Amino acid sequence: MRNKIVFVMAMAGMCCTLQAKANVQPVPQDSVHYESYMEKELMFQTAEPTYHKGVLVTSPWNGNWFVSLQGGASAFIGRPIGCADLFDRVQPSLSASVGKWFTPQIGARIGYGGWRFKDCNLTVNDYHHFHADLMYNVLGGLYAKKENPRWGIVPYVGLGMMYNPQNGQKPFAISYGIQGQYRICKRLAALLEIGNVSTFQNFDGYGEANRFGDNMLSVSAGLSFTIGKIGWKRTVDATPYIRQNEWLVEYASELSESNRRYIGQHDRDMRTLNELKKILEIEGLLEKYSRLFEDRENLSSGYPKNDYSGLNSLRARLKNRRWDGKSPLSNDSLAVCSGIANVNVDDSGNSNEVQSDNLAKAQELTNMGGDSIATYNHSDYLSFINSGNECIGSPVYFFFELGTAKLTDKSQSVNLDELARVAKKYGLSVTVVGAADAATGTADVNDRLSISRADYITTELVKRGLAVDVITKVGKGGISDYNPTEANRHTKVLLYMK
Repeated sequence: MRNKIVFVMAMAGMCCTLQAKANVQPVPQDSVHYESYMEKELMFQTAEPTYHKGVLVTSPWNGNWFVSLQGGASAFIGRPIGCADLFDRVQPSLSASVGKWFTPQIGARIGYGGWRFKDCNLTVNDYHHFHADLMYNVLGGLYAKKENPRWGIVPYVGLGMMYNPQNGQKPFAISYGIQGQYRICKRLAALLEIGNVSTFQNFDGYGEANRFGDNMLSVSAGLSFTIGKIGWKRTVDATPYIRQNEWLVEYASELSESNRRYIGQHDRDMRTLNELKKILEIEGLLEKYSRLFEDRENLSSGYPKNDYSGLNSLRARLKNRRWDGKSPLSNDSLAVCSGIANVNVDDSGNSNEVQSDNLAKAQELTNMGGDSIATYNHSDYLSFINSGNECIGSPVYFFFELGTAKLTDKSQSVNLDELARVAKKYGLSVTVVGAADAATGTADVNDRLSISRADYITTELVKRGLAVDVITKVGKGGISDYNPTEANRHTKVLLYMK
């Protein structure tokens, strides 16, 4: 009996559960989602470079070369050793070398050393040592933390040849030692070097051949001068660029999908309109409502007619140069523009009727090309321009690569051609304003860079036939007026009336 009661209760509970689930109404998933506009704007901006900590790029072929010159003393110790001590054998020596640092820690050099030495009988001889060494800067890791560390400790080892002109011996030699460096300035460093050269015993004419035993100890000091590019570039972290590229690919896919949906919707709308057109034709109402369909076709195939509102606005601004573009103009200003406002223009853009001198000028403006405003009546046009204190039109900007006076894109030179042509044709004066971005470089560097960029544009304009005496150059130094930062690396050209 108890088992039956438990079974009945279990079945009742299961039925209640199923009933509760059946009463729950399905909720459709909302397809509307929040999308931040600012996040899109940030993703479209150029990614600022970030760098791997402590990782530097290897030096290019034209960077971090050095030339060193040293002088000191050397002492020859060979076999047989002879009766004199070390100080009795000391003789002057000179050395010179040329080398390159491939990384802050690894470098190589080729060099020459020699002058005089005393053999085991204390006879003075000449010697020459030609060698190539591999160098390792123990303190090279400091370059990852600061641009130019002061100190360097450089052990080296190399191979070469010793030459004794007295007996003609040219044995193989091994060189090794340690060099200390102290950087005086960016390109100049002081050196102190202790080294030894080991070669075969018969170098001085005494001892066994083909057996090492002769040594040339040396201590020298001198200077090293760096040529070519100096310093090391940090390694750029590509992760932000990869992430931005992945987002752009995904965003392009989303736009393609949206475009596909809009195309489908457009096709459906067009089919619906065609069906409606058929229905209206059957009902005899097509002629009455045909205007609706014609207007829609004109939206895609027709072109708006020019009402010359932009030209009217330009002439009004020239007449009232302090007009804010919103407040009402005076009656005199409106009268100046009324002649153009009444021009009738057919579909080909030609005037049908001319009623006054202003209309004649408007006709000439509409029929002429890009320079029509400047050529329709030179004296009348100049009367609208101030006495040379305000720029004619908008400034033309030329953008440069970071730290250079080199244009980011050579196609910008087409603007130089047009500027020189217009300035010569209408006798305009030119102001060239160079600038650099204040976010990078020191104030002195940016001052020089802005002037060099202004000089570059000035030189290009002169090459195109513009007289030097009509050009004014200005260097603004480092600025932060524009966003992104790259926009501040520019030179702008402004045209004025003389």
